[in-house]
Amino acid sequence: MRIFILLLLIISQLFSQQQKPGTLSGVVLDSETKQPIFGVNVLLENTFLVSATNPDGKFIIKNIKPGKYTLKFSAIGYETKRIEIEILPAQETNITVELKPTAYTTEPVVITATRREQTLSEIPISTHVVESELISNRNNLQIDDILRYVPGVNMIQYQVNIRGSSGYSRGTGTRVLLLFDGMPFLTGDAGEIIWEAIPVWQIDRVEIVKGAGSALYGSNAIGGVINVITKETSPRQNLRFRTYFGMYDKPYYQEWRWSQRNRFYYGGFASLNLSTQNLSSLIHIQRGIDEGYKQNQNYHRWNLFSKFKYTFSPYSTLNLIFTYLRQKNETFFYWKNLRNALRPRDEDVGAMVNSERFVTFAQYKKIMTPKFFYTFRLGFFRNKWNDNGTPQNRSTAGLTNSEVQLNYQPDERNYLIAGIELTYNTVKSSLFGRRNSHSIALYLQDDIKLLPELSISLGLRNDLYKLDSLKYTGQINPKFSAIYKLTQTLNFRTSLGTGFRAPAISEAFTSTTAAGVTVKPNPSLKPERAISFEVGSRFISPIILIDLSLFWNHYWNLIEPVFDTDGKIIFKNVTEARIQGAEVGINFYPVNFISFSLGYTYLFPWDLSENAILKYRPKHIFYANTNASYKFLFAGIDFRFISKYERIDELLKLIVSDAEARVPIYVVDARLGIDMKRFKIYLNGNNLLQYNYVEIVGNLAPIRNFNLSVEYEI
Repeated sequence: MRIFILLLLIISQLFSQQQKPGTLSGVVLDSETKQPIFGVNVLLENTFLVSATNPDGKFIIKNIKPGKYTLKFSAIGYETKRIEIEILPAQETNITVELKPTAYTTEPVVITATRREQTLSEIPISTHVVESELISNRNNLQIDDILRYVPGVNMIQYQVNIRGSSGYSRGTGTRVLLLFDGMPFLTGDAGEIIWEAIPVWQIDRVEIVKGAGSALYGSNAIGGVINVITKETSPRQNLRFRTYFGMYDKPYYQEWRWSQRNRFYYGGFASLNLSTQNLSSLIHIQRGIDEGYKQNQNYHRWNLFSKFKYTFSPYSTLNLIFTYLRQKNETFFYWKNLRNALRPRDEDVGAMVNSERFVTFAQYKKIMTPKFFYTFRLGFFRNKWNDNGTPQNRSTAGLTNSEVQLNYQPDERNYLIAGIELTYNTVKSSLFGRRNSHSIALYLQDDIKLLPELSISLGLRNDLYKLDSLKYTGQINPKFSAIYKLTQTLNFRTSLGTGFRAPAISEAFTSTTAAGVTVKPNPSLKPERAISFEVGSRFISPIILIDLSLFWNHYWNLIEPVFDTDGKIIFKNVTEARIQGAEVGINFYPVNFISFSLGYTYLFPWDLSENAILKYRPKHIFYANTNASYKFLFAGIDFRFISKYERIDELLKLIVSDAEARVPIYVVDARLGIDMKRFKIYLNGNNLLQYNYVEIVGNLAPIRNFNLSVEYEI
């Protein structure tokens, strides 16, 4: 009996040891130089266990269930590599891996389209990615400048329009949701995007998802989603400086020369990376001044951005982000007349706005098992501004957003995502009064791999929204998408989804007079609704990427400002619309030192309510650019064409002199620079043809200007 008990204890101990997890560690080297590579992404496929190499090229992954795995290595500038490994119980497996450098652009990884990391070839929705290198080379000072060269996107002054989803409504509402590291980044009062509040030189990439995104992201994603993803904090301690100086050319016509001298813009930033064993941090301070090429358009602004990452363990991290904008800017509503295109109306001279924008949020991620992790996000956006009008307008809004997202991968065929999102918003304003709103949403998505070549995605989101004293409104938004890989380089996709947008507080409750216009409230506004359908195809190889798509979008109850019977402007649900079109995007890398890209979008935007072309929608959008580099030199040139808007607001013709003065847009920008790794020089010329055009009635777009910027890293 004693022998039996002893054998049982021994067997139990052996079985227990077999169940103990193992550890994987190693080093990643450059196959040519044999030097360690920093920042390589190391992933155990079909799990959430991931690591990245440190400055010595080393990585470690702990708590791995014993078994056989495929290990994936990926890094910018290197070929992706996969190897088969076996993890033994209660043991550490150590490996050395070499990656081969490649001059070709690697396929980008996107997280916004499906709320999880996927390569572009796996995504069943039209998506575009702008990388940080291009942003830096163009010396873009704001995010909206970046979007002016994205296929299917055009800016109507400061309002973004993806595939014709938006018209123009000054200072209120957006049909495109802006995310900042995954958190909504819209003001609580006007529901608008504050582009200048985002630190442009700390952006890692910008992801643009086209089509209704409400099935995953709720209200305001009716026309698409833009996710601005900031750079990761670095374990390397460094100090970066950048300064720029720019000058506007003289206006094309002598009559437009309102100033006796050229106008300038200048500024720069300093950023510091610090790290300890568990904490890495980034602190960024930025200053910008623009004298303005138009009278009464200058600005002075300060930006502060900081990011902290605390690593509790390899599978538990906390990110804290803080951004602050303080700005004083003059306001140019619209021109006096075409002969005075750079001068405002006499009564608008001296109009000015002081504003403060403060955003802070935390994100905690915990990997519970190799198959399950959750993410908790909590954010707060405070928006405060006042002007010097008579009477003085002012507004203070505080928008709180919280979200819990669960990711579960039970097997190789299914990937489940579920979450709950809560928002609460308070506004105190001379324009809108004391108002509040709140919402709750639940969402669920399952990505299913039916066959090795075929994957589908099914999703559902239920939003419930309450605007102040109005009744609860909401919508259940389903989505379906599928992608079929015909070959390793060619795939076909389709997607279908619905969307909605709740009215902004400013649309429902504004009561003010500005720039000669009186606006009155309309608390009976209904949510906007949409359905979006797309079919497309991608061809991806090391030297060329081709993306083709056909899309069809239908909108109901679109909110637009109109004249009421008393002559005042009021926001109403006035439009049912259908937008159809086609889009092609091509990126071509014929040799390792030169690249070409172009994008063309055809739109047929039809107002079904009035049986006419939709206002402020172009039919043709074309972008092209080329980039070249040789050793430490680089150069590039951009061209964009946007066809003339066939229709604008009739009410603006009564307010703005020469409102019909608009033309197709032809703009050429160019750049030249030196990249010595730690020391960089950029020379940029914008609107080189000195082409005069408007994006919005009565506002001449930026005239020809040049800037020089220098960056140095210690």
